[in-house]
Amino acid sequence: MSHRIFLILAVIIRIFKEYKVRSGLSILGVAFGTFALITMISVSNSLKEKSRKEVEKFGKNLVVVKAGEVKVFRRRAHSFSTATTLKIEDAKAIKEQIDHVVDALPSYHISYPVRRKGTTVMTTIIGVDNKYLKIRNLTVEEGRSYTDREEETGEKVIVIGNKIAKDLFGSEDPVGKTLLIFRVPCRIVGVLEERGADISGEDQDTLIYTPLKTAMRRLANVDYINTIYVQVDDDSSIPYVKRKIKELLRKRHKIKKGDKDDFTVLSPDDYLRMEREALRIFNILGSLSATISFLIGGLGILSIMILIVNERIEEIGIRRAVGAKRSDILVQFIMEAGFIAVAGGLLGALIGTLLSITIFAVFKLPATLSLSWIVFSFVLSVITGLLSGLYPAYRASSIKPIEALRRG
Repeated sequence: MSHRIFLILAVIIRIFKEYKVRSGLSILGVAFGTFALITMISVSNSLKEKSRKEVEKFGKNLVVVKAGEVKVFRRRAHSFSTATTLKIEDAKAIKEQIDHVVDALPSYHISYPVRRKGTTVMTTIIGVDNKYLKIRNLTVEEGRSYTDREEETGEKVIVIGNKIAKDLFGSEDPVGKTLLIFRVPCRIVGVLEERGADISGEDQDTLIYTPLKTAMRRLANVDYINTIYVQVDDDSSIPYVKRKIKELLRKRHKIKKGDKDDFTVLSPDDYLRMEREALRIFNILGSLSATISFLIGGLGILSIMILIVNERIEEIGIRRAVGAKRSDILVQFIMEAGFIAVAGGLLGALIGTLLSITIFAVFKLPATLSLSWIVFSFVLSVITGLLSGLYPAYRASSIKPIEALRRG
């Protein structure tokens, strides 16, 4: 048995030496399909993982209500109109009257210059309850957050982002120091852990947090808010909560039927919609590319095997005349097709793996290379090759010795 297999392998090697270019092109056809599938799946999974991590940064099951008309474009929330109708009482009503709402935190955002010893930076001040840090998964690295008592009295205390601390204090400990926020001295009680940008594109390390009353009364002197952060009990409840928030606020703001909302309700899906649509198109095009490549590879194997059969009719006739069975010829040609498929599959798996690793490194994406998908792609290439070799193998095994020798 082993001698028989050795002879078959020897014949396969000899045949592929004779048909180098055709065999090489067939191998490349299969390899392209394999590496295209591996790369497409790897990049797709990596982008999904990146989105999942960014959603975690945004906050678990979070819905954001913004005053005025806001549109999301390339993850950025762009304000098309402003409104002063959003109130703290709206946040209380959302929490008390809508099912599946865990908490609703009123907030006031304002952009102000922040100064220390002649250095001035422009940043966003967020006035909000200290529970906000928890629902946004923000961690205080140095110092502490402001207390309930400081919130009640509107103390001029702040928690600053990591980048603000580095830009204004360098290696110096900022906790206990004072910053001037538009001429108002505020004491730093904490510095946040480095976070980077969230799915809205806002750099979390450049923000400053302060009690809501401090932002509204001492910094801006307003009686309205411009943002409400609503935490939902489960992500499956987000569409329901968004719908109910719109109904409730339209009623509270006395907006007539047919008139535009004076607020906007956003969820992580709204920020990621363009990316997910692009990812869906990428998956469709990638799958189509891989499918076409496998078909081309399969057709390449089919054509070269048919050509080989036609050019080896005399050899097949001689082998049948000296005792080779139909099954021997069948196995011979199926193994030849399998050799092309295995070679193409291995080459494609290697290229796909290396290309995926390169993409992860260059674009700083999470490494999500899946061994199961590599194996699946390889097996699919082998199956493609074997199926493509069935007809030529059957045709070769059906050749009658007398007809083959007469033709030779």
